Amino acid sequence: MRWSPLASLLLVVACSTDATPKKPVAAPVIEQKAPVREAPPEEPLPAMSASPAFSMVNAGAGHTCGVAESAELFCWGRNDQGQLGDSGSTERTLPVAVGEGLKWRTVSAGGTHSCGLTTDGAAYCWGSSIAGQLGSDTLGTIPEPYRVQKVPPFVRISAGENHTCAITADGRLYCWGENQHGELGLSLFSKYSPAVQVAPQLEWSFVSAGSHNSCAITLEGKLYCWGLNNGGGLGIESGDACQSDDGPRLCALPLRQPMDTLHFTTVATGLTHSCAISTGGVLYCWGSNDHGQLGSGFREPLGPSAVIGDARYVAVSAGREFTCALTKGGVVQCWGADDDGQLAGRAADATVPAPIAGNTKFVSLSSGRAHSCALSADHTVYCWGSNANGQLGTGGHKRSFAPAKLMFAARDNP
Repeated sequence: MRWSPLASLLLVVACSTDATPKKPVAAPVIEQKAPVREAPPEEPLPAMSASPAFSMVNAGAGHTCGVAESAELFCWGRNDQGQLGDSGSTERTLPVAVGEGLKWRTVSAGGTHSCGLTTDGAAYCWGSSIAGQLGSDTLGTIPEPYRVQKVPPFVRISAGENHTCAITADGRLYCWGENQHGELGLSLFSKYSPAVQVAPQLEWSFVSAGSHNSCAITLEGKLYCWGLNNGGGLGIESGDACQSDDGPRLCALPLRQPMDTLHFTTVATGLTHSCAISTGGVLYCWGSNDHGQLGSGFREPLGPSAVIGDARYVAVSAGREFTCALTKGGVVQCWGADDDGQLAGRAADATVPAPIAGNTKFVSLSSGRAHSCALSADHTVYCWGSNANGQLGTGGHKRSFAPAKLMFAARDNP
């Protein structure tokens, strides 16, 4: 994909500041208000009870995991590769406990695997290990938490499609798993790689492992991305180091984005697009835009450009072909593809941000392949979108076009 018509746009973005972010020049777009879709027919549900208070939640491809305030870990949804970590392969439409006896700090749900950190920083992974994404020498599946060997304690971890990255307290970044596209930041491409330190000369604060790429932010707020540039997800124009005339090619080493005047706090990698928030709360997105997932007001692919609107953001998550972000006021906005309820209240694809249904205030959010989950101010988990594998945790498979509360099995219904 070529971006030659947008070369001047990248120059504008590169010189913009947080105070006066530049917006892409495009024909005005009028968003049509469409009626909210009718909900699918009800399905019989098991006996359920209210959820305990949660401290965080993370959405994967077809499953979801979260950590309760009690430091217990729960997962639900698709489980064909053991990605729920309950020692089995049975799909779960309600949360199941994982790694009982361990005290958990955080968790990340990837494609067909999951990884979490205990309160002492130990890294555990479970699910598919076909590319070494669990940090184990055993290829296949490990359906229960496996402690990653020969790595230091971590404070942050991110599970991608077939690789995993984590950051230590002193800012060292390690990645392991598939490196066929340079997603580990190595120039030696391989199907499997043990944990390796990425760009040791830099100190890192945030990382997001994507489909076949990774993005991370240094302590100084500088943004780097590496791996496959499919759809422009690395934020690099056609003809640059990671793309050739006949399509994307491998980009092994971290390349900083062409936004040298900006500093960032968080980044999110989707399938073929990515987004990052600057220190001033301005949200930038780049890459594929066929469903409006860049929030630019139109559907042309772009290099890094500010999302339309005046909102200031504190969190962002990129799904398969949609994006959701959290404003400083606690409002979740979503845009892009809406074929499965991903936008929670919109009735069609949208090219500009708009609040999801309801008036709940949120403190964090996470988007998977076609669903999202968010944590409210009272520590309740809400999910919406696709529910084909029970990833919303509502006890059934009915997709939801509005945030639905996470439920738990009643005591007499394990």
